[in-house]
Amino acid sequence: MQPGHPKKRTATSQRCWMIIKLVEVKRVHDFDVTRGTRRAHYELEEIWINPDSILQIKSDEAMRAHLAEGRLPAGLDTAQDFSRIQFGSGNSVNSVVVVGSPSVLAQRLHEDRRQLLKG
Repeated sequence: MQPGHPKKRTATSQRCWMIIKLVEVKRVHDFDVTRGTRRAHYELEEIWINPDSILQIKSDEAMRAHLAEGRLPAGLDTAQDFSRIQFGSGNSVNSVVVVGSPSVLAQRLHEDRRQLLKG
Protein backbone atom coordinates (compact mmCIF):
# COMPACT_ATOMS: atom_id res chain seq x y z
CA MET A 1 0.00 0.00 0.00
CA GLN A 2 1.34 3.44 -0.91
CA PRO A 3 1.81 6.12 1.75
CA GLY A 4 -1.10 8.53 2.02
CA HIS A 5 -3.68 6.06 0.70
CA PRO A 6 -6.52 5.03 3.01
CA LYS A 7 -6.62 1.53 4.41
CA LYS A 8 -9.69 -0.56 3.69
CA ARG A 9 -11.48 -2.87 6.08
CA THR A 10 -10.92 -6.56 5.68
CA ALA A 11 -12.76 -9.43 7.31
CA THR A 12 -9.52 -10.75 8.79
CA SER A 13 -8.15 -7.51 10.23
CA GLN A 14 -8.06 -7.24 14.01
CA ARG A 15 -8.68 -3.50 14.10
CA CYS A 16 -11.06 -2.48 11.32
CA TRP A 17 -11.15 1.10 10.09
CA MET A 18 -11.65 3.09 6.95
CA ILE A 19 -11.65 6.71 5.96
CA ILE A 20 -13.88 8.58 3.55
CA LYS A 21 -13.22 11.56 1.34
CA LEU A 22 -15.35 14.69 1.78
CA VAL A 23 -15.16 18.25 0.45
CA GLU A 24 -14.61 20.84 3.18
CA VAL A 25 -15.68 24.46 2.85
CA LYS A 26 -12.69 26.15 4.44
CA ARG A 27 -12.72 29.74 5.67
CA VAL A 28 -9.40 31.48 4.95
CA HIS A 29 -8.45 34.82 6.50
CA ASP A 30 -6.35 37.34 4.58
CA PHE A 31 -4.66 40.30 6.20
CA ASP A 32 -4.01 43.44 4.15
CA VAL A 33 -0.88 44.94 5.69
CA THR A 34 -1.21 48.29 3.91
CA ARG A 35 -4.77 48.88 5.11
CA GLY A 36 -4.52 46.97 8.36
CA THR A 37 -7.71 45.10 7.58
CA ARG A 38 -8.65 41.46 7.65
CA ARG A 39 -11.05 39.77 5.28
CA ALA A 40 -12.19 36.21 4.82
CA HIS A 41 -12.89 34.12 1.76
CA TYR A 42 -13.82 30.48 1.28
CA GLU A 43 -12.02 27.64 -0.47
CA LEU A 44 -12.96 24.03 -1.17
CA GLU A 45 -10.54 21.33 -0.03
CA GLU A 46 -10.67 17.54 0.00
CA ILE A 47 -10.39 16.00 3.46
CA TRP A 48 -10.34 12.42 4.74
CA ILE A 49 -12.26 11.50 7.91
CA ASN A 50 -12.53 8.25 9.84
CA PRO A 51 -16.32 7.66 10.11
CA ASP A 52 -15.84 5.95 13.47
CA SER A 53 -14.73 9.32 14.90
CA ILE A 54 -17.87 11.21 13.80
CA LEU A 55 -19.88 12.43 16.78
CA GLN A 56 -22.54 14.55 15.08
CA ILE A 57 -23.72 15.66 11.64
CA LYS A 58 -26.10 18.59 11.35
CA SER A 59 -27.26 20.97 8.64
CA ASP A 60 -25.36 24.27 8.26
CA GLU A 61 -27.84 26.92 7.10
CA ALA A 62 -25.33 29.76 7.47
CA MET A 63 -23.23 28.29 4.68
CA ARG A 64 -26.32 28.12 2.45
CA ALA A 65 -26.78 31.85 3.07
CA HIS A 66 -23.14 32.48 2.13
CA LEU A 67 -23.72 30.53 -1.10
CA ALA A 68 -26.82 32.61 -1.92
CA GLU A 69 -24.81 35.80 -1.30
CA GLY A 70 -22.04 34.65 -3.66
CA ARG A 71 -19.36 34.34 -0.98
CA LEU A 72 -18.45 30.73 -1.78
CA PRO A 73 -16.26 29.54 -4.67
CA ALA A 74 -17.78 29.60 -8.15
CA GLY A 75 -19.11 26.36 -9.58
CA LEU A 76 -21.23 25.23 -6.64
CA ASP A 77 -24.86 24.49 -7.45
CA THR A 78 -27.15 27.11 -5.90
CA ALA A 79 -29.30 24.30 -4.45
CA GLN A 80 -26.31 22.72 -2.68
CA ASP A 81 -26.67 21.77 1.00
CA PHE A 82 -23.95 21.87 3.64
CA SER A 83 -23.34 19.96 6.85
CA ARG A 84 -21.30 20.61 9.95
CA ILE A 85 -19.52 17.47 11.14
CA GLN A 86 -18.15 17.16 14.66
CA PHE A 87 -15.55 14.45 15.04
CA GLY A 88 -12.84 13.47 17.47
CA SER A 89 -11.78 11.15 20.21
CA GLY A 90 -11.14 11.55 23.90
CA ASN A 91 -11.10 15.22 24.88
CA SER A 92 -10.38 16.47 21.37
CA VAL A 93 -13.37 17.50 19.23
CA ASN A 94 -13.07 19.22 15.85
CA SER A 95 -15.69 20.68 13.57
CA VAL A 96 -15.71 21.13 9.79
CA VAL A 97 -18.30 22.24 7.23
CA VAL A 98 -18.60 19.92 4.24
CA VAL A 99 -20.56 19.91 1.01
CA GLY A 100 -23.69 17.72 1.22
CA SER A 101 -26.78 17.37 3.37
CA PRO A 102 -26.75 15.29 6.58
CA SER A 103 -29.02 12.67 4.99
CA VAL A 104 -26.78 12.31 1.93
CA LEU A 105 -23.70 11.98 4.12
CA ALA A 106 -25.39 9.40 6.37
CA GLN A 107 -26.49 7.40 3.34
CA ARG A 108 -22.98 7.51 1.91
CA LEU A 109 -21.47 6.34 5.21
CA HIS A 110 -23.94 3.46 5.35
CA GLU A 111 -23.24 2.41 1.73
CA ASP A 112 -19.46 2.51 2.21
CA ARG A 113 -19.72 0.21 5.22
CA ARG A 114 -22.01 -2.24 3.38
CA GLN A 115 -19.63 -2.46 0.40
CA LEU A 116 -16.70 -3.21 2.68
CA LEU A 117 -18.59 -5.91 4.53
CA LYS A 118 -19.58 -7.62 1.26
CA GLY A 119 -15.97 -7.49 0.03
